Order: sequence, then structure tokens, then C-alpha cells
Amino acid sequence: MKLQKSIITAAVLVALSASHSASATEKETKKTANPIQTQLMANAAGNVIILSQTSDTGAVFGNDVTLLQEGDLNGISATVNGENNTTEIAQIGSDNIAISASEGKSNTQTISQDGVNNQLQTTVSGSENTLTLTQAGEGYLGLGNKSINTVTGNDNDITMDQGDGGHWSYNSNLNGNANTIETTQTGQWNETYLDNIVGDENTIEVEQDGYWNVTQVTDLQGNTNELDFVQDGDRNKITIAEVNGDKNEIEIDQDGTYNEVTSNIFKGTDNDVSVNQTGDDNAATFDVIGDDNTFDFTQAGMENKAYIGGLGDDNSFAITQAGNLNEGHIVNFNGDSNDIDVIQAGDENVAVVQASADNNALTADNNDITVNQAGDMNDAVINMSTILDSNDNTINVAQDGDLNALDILVEGSGHSIDIAQDGDSNMVTGSNGDAMLIGGADITLNISQTGFGNLVEGSIISASGSVSITQVGDNNSTVITQQ
Repeated sequence: MKLQKSIITAAVLVALSASHSASATEKETKKTANPIQTQLMANAAGNVIILSQTSDTGAVFGNDVTLLQEGDLNGISATVNGENNTTEIAQIGSDNIAISASEGKSNTQTISQDGVNNQLQTTVSGSENTLTLTQAGEGYLGLGNKSINTVTGNDNDITMDQGDGGHWSYNSNLNGNANTIETTQTGQWNETYLDNIVGDENTIEVEQDGYWNVTQVTDLQGNTNELDFVQDGDRNKITIAEVNGDKNEIEIDQDGTYNEVTSNIFKGTDNDVSVNQTGDDNAATFDVIGDDNTFDFTQAGMENKAYIGGLGDDNSFAITQAGNLNEGHIVNFNGDSNDIDVIQAGDENVAVVQASADNNALTADNNDITVNQAGDMNDAVINMSTILDSNDNTINVAQDGDLNALDILVEGSGHSIDIAQDGDSNMVTGSNGDAMLIGGADITLNISQTGFGNLVEGSIISASGSVSITQVGDNNSTVITQQ
């Protein structure tokens, strides 16, 4: 009987797509990772090795073993207990299974598989253990190597290298502190899943190079963790389902086409998130609850979209986009003393900064908002009108180019608003092209337009404050109603 392959029952590529020359339906293939059952070793048509090693607690020199299998349908099960044990496992061939369990301290395991449809499962319990895992062999369109890694303990180091394509890596139930997991995947179809990560000061690095790469973080709970994701190729996707903790650092770099980064609710303080996307049709979305967080998105290409929704104080939200037809949205944010920047270079870009409260307990005061657009036919929208008045905000908008438009609606008091447009046929108006509306006490409004055929139209409702409008050029128009 063939060695049964039950390590990941759901990791199977779906049917060929008639609409794509690469003939692969582009859907993530994993939802659950089923562990290998040891008793399946008895069903192997090839050779089977079952190893158990135990060294004494505190042993300076543990046990050493080297296992090698050549051929197909072979199985190895290695269990190591104690301290300072060294195990080397190598399988050459296809449809092989390796199961490794390590419990104790300072154990070293090196496992390599070279072939197609090999499966590997490791379980680490203890501290200061080192696992080096390698799977090589071509795989694609449903054929590939699969790995599951489970870690409980502190200061463990797991390195996973999967090459040539068609690989699945599952790092699940990481529970502990100061652990390091590094996954490298190269080839045409790679997927990495990180499920249920609980602990502090962990480091997780994923690097994928290939045609269709997927990385998914299901649950991250803890503080001072570092996550670094690099995807180089086409149709890349990173999904972060939930993050809950403080002082975490997440860095994402995607270079290719159709890149996507999506996060559900991100909760905590002092977190630092950086997203860099190069290519066309990129998308990055994060929703944040907490204080003192830093979110920095950079996108280069065309038709990119960036969205940040935030609830909290003293956060820094920044979107930088270079190219045409890009959209940058920092919306549905509420909180005080946030620093918000949207910078766009190119034509027909859209920048939206909007505070939104669904109850009267949330405020949006003392925020510093900057929008810079360089190019033609760009649109900027500033909306600081919520259920509660928004107060004491500083708003700076600069547009350099022709046919640019600013829609601005601000209510509250104590705002400082500076608007500069340099070019022809630019407009400062209100929502949906209606008249601009600025309402509240002690508001300072400065508008400067340089060029031909520019327009300022709106209403200022303020008990006190100052308004200054300067237009340099011909055929310009200003219509202001002050109440």
C-alpha cells in the first residue's frame, strides 16, 4: 500500500482554469492542517525507521544520529528527549514522510527531503532548540512538498527552506517567547500559513519568490514581536487576520503585480507597520484600534489603493504613492493628536482624509493633516464633520498641477487651514462639487492659487477668525459667503 499522505488534506490545488494560460485557479488551498498520524508509518510501501533518543537532564554531550533513506514511499519517525542531542535526517525520493518530535533543551535537528510530494511534521517543546528543514523538488498544479511546524517554549530557532515550487508551509500553535521562525520558498506556487502565535519577542520571517505566493497570519497575540514578509513575483497576497498586542513590528515588501495586503482589526499600542509595494494594482488595507501606532504605506505603480482606518490617539498614518490613478484613503478615523500624511505624485490620483464617528463619545481633535499632490487632474477630499464637532486641527493641502480639485468640509473650532494650488483650472469647493463649508469659531483659513482659471467657492460660518484668499493669474474666480 502506498504511504498515505494525510499531513495536509486541504492543501491541494484546484481545477485548471480555462481563462488563464498558467492553468491554475488562483485560490488559497489551505484552511486546516491535519497532522500525520504516526501509525500510518506501518502502511509505508517502502522502508520505515522509528527512532527514539533520550539523554539525561543537564547532559553536556547528548546523543548523535544520522538517518538516510533513498527511494520512494519511505517513512522516518524521530523522537528526541533531553538535552544536547543532534539528529540528522535525509530522504531522497518522492512521497516520503518525516515526523520529528523534540522535547527538552539545546537539541539540534536537521531534516532534508529532496523530491516531490514529500511531507514533514516537526513538534518542538522546550527551549534553545534548533531545527533546520529543507525540502527541494519541483512541484506545481497540485503536486508539491508540505511542512507543519509546532513550537512550545522559548528561544527556539526553526529555519524552513523550500525550493523549486509547489510548496506549503504551516507554522501553527507557536506558544512562547523569543522564538525565531524563518521560511524561504522559491518557485511557481508557494503558500505559508502562520496560525495561533502567542508570546513575546518572537521573530517571524517569510520570503517567497514565485508566480502565486500566499502568506496568511491567522492570530498574533503578544508584545515586541517582529514579522518580516517579502514576496517577489506575481499575484502575491498577505492576509493578517488579527493582531493584539503592543510594540510589535510588521514589515511587508511586495515586488510584482496584483499585490495585496489585508488586515482585520489591529489592536494595541506602539506598533510599527510598514508596507512597501512595487507594481500595478496593489492594495493595502489596515484597521487600527490603539494609541501611538505608526503605519507607513508606500506604493509605486498604477491603480494602487491604500486604506487605513484608525481609532485612537497619537498615531502616525502615512500613505505615499507614485504613479497614476492611485487612491489613498485615511478614513473612519477618530482620536486626538494624530499625524496624518498623504503624498501622491502622478495624475488622476485621489486622496481622502475623513473623520467619522457613529456615536457621540468619539472625538477627532488636535490632529495634524497634510495632503500633497503633484500632477494633473488629482482630487483631494477633507471631511472633518462628525456627530461631534472636530476641534483644533491643523490642515495643510498643496496641489501642484492643472485641473486639480479640493473638496473640504470642516466643522468645529480652532482650526488652522492652509491651501495652496499652483497650476491652471484648479478648484476649492465642497462635497460633491457643492460649495466649500467651513464652520466654527476661531478658524484661520488661508487659500493661495497661482495660475489661470482657478475657482474658490464656499461659505465660512464663524463667530471669529480670519480668512485670506490670494489668487495670482488671469480669469480666476472667488465666491465666499461669510456668516
